[in-house]
Amino acid sequence: MEDFLDNELVNMFEEMLEENKSVYFEADEFCEIISFYLDIYDFEYAIKALDIAFSLYPNNIDIKIKQLEYFVGTEDLHNASDLIDELNELCFADTDYLIATARYWSLRKFPYKSIDFYMAALENEEDEDYIYNCLGNEYLEINEPMHALNSYKKALECNKNDEYSLFSCIHCYEILHQHRECITFLNQFIEVNPYSEEAWFQLGLQYLNLNWYDKALVAFDYTIVINPKSIAGYTQKAFCYEKLNNWEQAICVYNESLEFDDTAAFTLFKIGQAYNKLHKPIQALSSFQKAVKEDPQFDKAWYEISDLYDSLGNNEEALHYIKKALDIETKQVSYWKKYAYLNIQLGKYEEASDTFEIIIELEPHHFYNWLAYSELLISLGDYAKAALLLHTSFKKFHRAELYYQLSNCYFLLKNNEKSVKFLKMALKLNPSIKQEMQEKYSISLRDHTIKYKNPGII
Repeated sequence: MEDFLDNELVNMFEEMLEENKSVYFEADEFCEIISFYLDIYDFEYAIKALDIAFSLYPNNIDIKIKQLEYFVGTEDLHNASDLIDELNELCFADTDYLIATARYWSLRKFPYKSIDFYMAALENEEDEDYIYNCLGNEYLEINEPMHALNSYKKALECNKNDEYSLFSCIHCYEILHQHRECITFLNQFIEVNPYSEEAWFQLGLQYLNLNWYDKALVAFDYTIVINPKSIAGYTQKAFCYEKLNNWEQAICVYNESLEFDDTAAFTLFKIGQAYNKLHKPIQALSSFQKAVKEDPQFDKAWYEISDLYDSLGNNEEALHYIKKALDIETKQVSYWKKYAYLNIQLGKYEEASDTFEIIIELEPHHFYNWLAYSELLISLGDYAKAALLLHTSFKKFHRAELYYQLSNCYFLLKNNEKSVKFLKMALKLNPSIKQEMQEKYSISLRDHTIKYKNPGII
């Protein structure tokens, strides 16, 4: 890349502009300079080079083709169209003209026309790897992944180091849901390119798609051998051990990567989760604490710390740390549920009630949020608010549990008529849970079933 950027002609051109001096360039040298700027999408300098080139060589066809490439690159389709027509008779067989025209039709969303021009350009046997990649892209536009795959493979044959072609081949196999075929392809590619880090890594991912974890481990091992600092290789290798329930080995792999890991917080977090699986809460807690020290904004780690303190029976500490998670991420409903639960455990019912308002706002279509909130309001003795909440819930749910609960609310409000009404509705909806509801709300519903027994309903 450095060699590409260190272009002697370009350096001379820029020095000429900076020092406002005159330097002579041949027409083909201007074409090279303009191509350089187009390749790095520096359209400002490309147009400067074009203007100077035209001042010296106003009728040069090659420079006009570069102008066409500029119009296509900047998506100036009107001017590109005019220039395509102007150059057609003179340049109908020129590779650069054909490629630029193909790109023009691609931008116009005419993939079939684009394909025709790319195919014509191939006849010149120039830039074949680039053209085959472009053809692959166009075939994907018309939903022809098999043709696209064949094109990308040909591009890879032209340039075995083209990672874009390699990734595109894999993408096509995934579109076709041909994981086994992709594995065969990657193994064949590796036979020719045994030191391709990306090929080994992608092979490991394909094995993961088929849950072949032992084979995936081998592939990721080769990835790490080729690049001992491949964080992705270590991460996926550890993931394989996790899927094999070998948490000790997963921890070992994560620890190996810590030495050169720029995202140590996440790795420490994964180590903490692995210790959790091993039922080693103290080591897990230590790892999560290291993770938040590395990244104080890592809300998931704060949540795990809260969860650990909760499991250890220290609800005050658990509440403290879930607040830290919520300070960072206020839209994560699982954090609010944990916060509500801990407040209930600590007898802070008003705080829990306020929290349920947020939970329902964030997750309004979850039935149990409404049911749990109504139960909390009843525990607080706020029967009227619980009844209002349940009436609101009927706009979203038609569940017997809510009608049972509403019947209970009206019983507690000493409105027996409404209580019986909603009990009957609940029994019509789902009589099979009557026993469960009677046990849950033993006084109200049991009284009703005795006092208002109706053989057709109860």
